[in-house]
Amino acid sequence: MAPSYSGVWNISTQYQYASGWPIDANLGAVGIVAGGTVAAQAAVNTVEKFLTAASSGNATDFGDLSVARQSSSSMGNDTRAIFAGGWDNYGGSSRSNVIDYITYATSGNATDFGDVAATISDANCSASNNVRGITFGGRLFSNGNLDNAIEYITIASTGNATDFGDLSVTTGTTANKARHRQGNGMSGSSTRGLASGGYTDAALQNSIQYVTIASAGNSTDFGDMSSSTDELAHMSSNTRGVIAGGSGGGGTFINTIEYVTIASTGNVTDFGDMTVAKGFLMGASSSTKGFIIGGSTASGIATVVNSIETIAFSTTGNATDFGDITTATRSGSANTSGHAAVQNESFFSPAAIGVMGGGYAATQESIIEYMNIASDGQTGLFGDLINPANSIGSGAASTTRGVSFGGNAGSRQDVIEFITFSTKGKATDFGNLATAKDASAGFSSNTRGITGGGDTGSKINVIEYITIASEGNSTDFGDLTVARERLAGSSSTTRGVFGGGTDASAKSDVIDYITIASTGNATDFGNLSAAKQFVAGCSSNTRALFAGGNSGSLVTDVEYVTIASTGNVTDFGDLSTASDRTSAVSDKTTALVHPALTNLSITRLDKFTIASTGNASDYGDLTAGNYGPKFSASNSHGGIA
Repeated sequence: MAPSYSGVWNISTQYQYASGWPIDANLGAVGIVAGGTVAAQAAVNTVEKFLTAASSGNATDFGDLSVARQSSSSMGNDTRAIFAGGWDNYGGSSRSNVIDYITYATSGNATDFGDVAATISDANCSASNNVRGITFGGRLFSNGNLDNAIEYITIASTGNATDFGDLSVTTGTTANKARHRQGNGMSGSSTRGLASGGYTDAALQNSIQYVTIASAGNSTDFGDMSSSTDELAHMSSNTRGVIAGGSGGGGTFINTIEYVTIASTGNVTDFGDMTVAKGFLMGASSSTKGFIIGGSTASGIATVVNSIETIAFSTTGNATDFGDITTATRSGSANTSGHAAVQNESFFSPAAIGVMGGGYAATQESIIEYMNIASDGQTGLFGDLINPANSIGSGAASTTRGVSFGGNAGSRQDVIEFITFSTKGKATDFGNLATAKDASAGFSSNTRGITGGGDTGSKINVIEYITIASEGNSTDFGDLTVARERLAGSSSTTRGVFGGGTDASAKSDVIDYITIASTGNATDFGNLSAAKQFVAGCSSNTRALFAGGNSGSLVTDVEYVTIASTGNVTDFGDLSTASDRTSAVSDKTTALVHPALTNLSITRLDKFTIASTGNASDYGDLTAGNYGPKFSASNSHGGIA
C-alpha cells in the first residue's frame, strides 16, 4: 500500500505529453517521467526520477530514452517502467515504434525492449498488471491514420508487442478506425483494463470499454461517461477507475470528476469537481489517492498550468490542492504506468502494514487482507490462513511476522500459524497451543506472542506464549485473574492487558495485566466502564484502546487506559456503528477498528489517532463484509518500539 506523495512532484524541465508515471514500486514509490515536449514544442529524450515518498525534493536525472519522443504509452510492474511508441514534436509527423524500459532501482539510460507492431505507434493509451502491459488504439506507424488495435507485452521479458484484439469500432472507415487518442481515460485493476472517451475520425466519444488483461480478445462495452471527452486525466485504485476533466471540443474544457467500479459494468457516477476546468491532463495514482497534474485551462499551448490536485479513491468529493510541479506542463498521454504495484497490492517499506484474517461470512473465512495503516484506503488481499476457514482467533506480531492463535473452523482449533509481512501468500504452520480453543485474546512484544483466555468447551484462564521468531508449540505463562472468553488484548513493549469478556456466569468488566518478558499470573489492572464481551483491543506503546462490544446491547464506546499505570478506563470516543464481534489493528499512532456487527453489511474500517481522543473517522473498507473477532496483527504494532 502506498505512502503519502507530498512533495514529490517537482520536475526540473517543462514537459508536455509526458509519457509515464510509474508509481508505488517495492523500493519505495519511485516515480518516473520520460520524454515529452518542452515549451518550444521539441520532443526530448530525458528520463527523470522522482524522489521516494519519504524524501521530498526536486526530481533528479535518471538517464535518457533511446529516441526523443512524446505521446508514448507507458506500462510497468513492481521493478520496470516501459515506454512504447511516440512521435517527434507537437503536430509533427515522424513516429517511433520503439519500446524502451528502465529498472527503477538503477539509474541509467533506457534499454531496448522491442517494438510495437507496425500498425500503432503514438497517441495510444495503456494499462498493466504485474505481468502484462497493454496498449490501446493510436495512430498508424505508416501513415498517421487512426487505428483500433490492442497489443500486449509480457513485462518481465523483452520482445515485440503481440496482437491482443481490437477496440470496438463505433465510427470510422476501414482506414480510419476508432482509437483512443492522446489523453483519453485509462484505468484498471489487476484483472481489467478500461479505456474511456477519446476521439475517432468523426467525433469525440463517451464510451468506456474494457478488456480482461489475462485473456486476449476484443474490448467489451462497459458503459458511458456523462459527456464525450478526450484529453482527460485517468487514475485508479484496484477497485475504482476515476476520470477527470478533459476537452469537450472547440477549445472547451470540463471540470467534472467521475468514477466507475472496475469489477462491475455500468455508466459513470459523479465523484466531484476539479478546482478549475482543464484538459490535456496527466493522471497518476497511489493505492489510495489519485493525482491530476498540469493541463491547460484554455485552448493553445500557452495556457498550461503547474497545479497538482488530489482525490482519495475511498470517498467522493471535490479535488483539493496538492502542490505544484516546477514548470507549467500540459500533457495528453501521461499514464499511470507502474500502477501494477497498486493493482497487485505490493508492499512498501517502511510502511506500517496491518493484516486482518478469518472471520465469519456465510461460513468461517480464511482470507487475510492487508492495509497500509498510515494511508486511508481500501484493503488488499494478502493470502489465506491454513485452515479452510477460521473465525474467532487472536493474533500477535513482531516487525516481520504476524501470528494467529486457535480459532474455529467448524470446530475449535489448536493450530498456531504465521505470515511473513514482506511476502504475500498462505500462512505457514508454526506449532500448536496446549489445547484447542477459540475466543481468546492476543498481543505481543517484538519477541514474544501471548494468548490468554478463551473457550475450550468451557471458559479458561490459561495464558500461553511463544517466541515469534522460532516456530514451536506454546509454553505455559500463567493464569488470568478470572477465567473468561471473548475478551480483548493490547500491549506496549513491556506490558500486556486483557479486558472484558464473558466469565462462567456473566459478562465481565475486568482488566488484567502481565509483564510480557516474565512469566506468572496476571494482576488486577482496573475495570471497563461496563461488563461487556466481544471488545476489540489495540494500542500504541503507551495507551490501550477497548472498542465496541456487547454489554447486553451493542455499544459504540471506545475507552482507554495508560498501559504503564493501573486504573479504570477513560472515555475516548465512539465507533461509527454500535458493534460487537469487533476487530482492530494498530501501529504506534493509529488504530483501525472493524465495527462488524453480527451481519455482513459493514465493511468500513474506523480510524482513530491513539494519542488523541475523539470519534471515529473513515479509513476505507475491507473487501467484503465479515465479522469476527478476527486474527489481526501489524508489523508496527504498539508493542514494537
